[in-house]
Amino acid sequence: MRYNMMKTENNQSNRIISLGEKISYGITEIACNPMYTIFCSFLVFFYTDVIGVNAASVGTIILISRIFDGFSDIIAGNIVEHTHARSGSARPWILRIAIPLGISYVAMFTVPDCGEWGKLIYIFVSYNVIQSVVYTMANAAMSALPTYMTNDRNSRSSCYAVRLFIAAATQTVLSLKFMNIIEALGGGQRAWIKLAAILGTIAAIVFAIVYLTTRETVTSGGENGEDVPLLVGLKALMHNKYWFSVLAMQFCCVLHQVTTLTVGVYYAKYILNDAKLVGNIIMYHHFPALVVMLLVPIALDKGVSKRMLAILSGVSMLLGSLISLVCASGVPFIISMGLRGIGFGAFSSVIYGMLADTVEYGEWKTGVRTQAINVTANGVGQKIGSGLGTAAFGALLTMCGYNGMAEVQTASAVSCIRIIFIVAPIAIYLVLIILAWLFKLDKQFPQIQKELEERHRKTMAD
Repeated sequence: MRYNMMKTENNQSNRIISLGEKISYGITEIACNPMYTIFCSFLVFFYTDVIGVNAASVGTIILISRIFDGFSDIIAGNIVEHTHARSGSARPWILRIAIPLGISYVAMFTVPDCGEWGKLIYIFVSYNVIQSVVYTMANAAMSALPTYMTNDRNSRSSCYAVRLFIAAATQTVLSLKFMNIIEALGGGQRAWIKLAAILGTIAAIVFAIVYLTTRETVTSGGENGEDVPLLVGLKALMHNKYWFSVLAMQFCCVLHQVTTLTVGVYYAKYILNDAKLVGNIIMYHHFPALVVMLLVPIALDKGVSKRMLAILSGVSMLLGSLISLVCASGVPFIISMGLRGIGFGAFSSVIYGMLADTVEYGEWKTGVRTQAINVTANGVGQKIGSGLGTAAFGALLTMCGYNGMAEVQTASAVSCIRIIFIVAPIAIYLVLIILAWLFKLDKQFPQIQKELEERHRKTMAD
């Protein structure tokens, strides 16, 4: 049986998405990105330096949790794929998860003072519930939504570009002011909880707005509207070589974020001697990224391929790391972070479009069209990459004698932070460049799309 038929609403499956609806979709990041920023940049710091948990223990918990979380993405994608409410497949979950998402913000930081093991148990349970259930379901719905809004390739890519721009803007503002806000709220654990309550309230309201201001016109299914069984979808995914390429590139991107954002707050505190200077690091990185994110849609409209932009993004980040390897202070350091930001901005703007294109490739290759599963299963690479990176960082810190509650760190711990922040990314960017170079789907896509349209016409005629 072939599962390649697409049902449409009022024959608008290839509609052009308006700028207003793109922005409505993009503001999902105002709800979710603060949580992502906290996970990437501040949560490990909170665990080690605010409530005093061992860095290696935190890293191990996050690694185990991220593996569970990665595979929960597949389940979440399957749930979205099999949801057929009047309002669509992805939008219902955006509404249903709004309040649990808001509550989760607060739950992250309400770690009880009940000894080392008590704290670790709470961290493990809360982290898994928040990440593997609540955040995963929210992210599955919002990541898959553009594939249900339209089949128009450029509109989908623009939706993702708008979303990534808003994500970077949100992350920039929050990272710049996060530690200052914590200080203004009185410092300590209570300040983190207060800020989380504010962010959680905003998240719930924003998700309700997104539900009301977006529209789905495409659903996946078989010739008679049948759902794609999970095992059938996963089997088809295993034959989608370009999905694996995107998975590997996402893995590299997440490692970039670990070495830049997670390690960045430690670099600010122990190399630059002021934790609040993490805002400067993020600013040097994110402002150029924001500018590039505005330019990438123009480049795509002019015919520049996603593959070429991905290659150039890797080259930019590599140059940035090489500069900081020579000189990691003053103007060279600012230029270094700027180049890393430019590369990150370009890559982030094209990677989700590349991922969405693998939906058509998979249907063309296997006869099975899986939208939500394609998009959300890719989270396996992101989350395992994040878990491995964070776990490795925590383990290395502990091996080097790091103690988050100590006034002064050992020389080996400080050196470890410096090496992970400056040297390790070089290998990551080299791998990313090679993977992007091998990605050939852009050239094949027009012919693939033409053949799929012919198949659909024949199926409809029969």
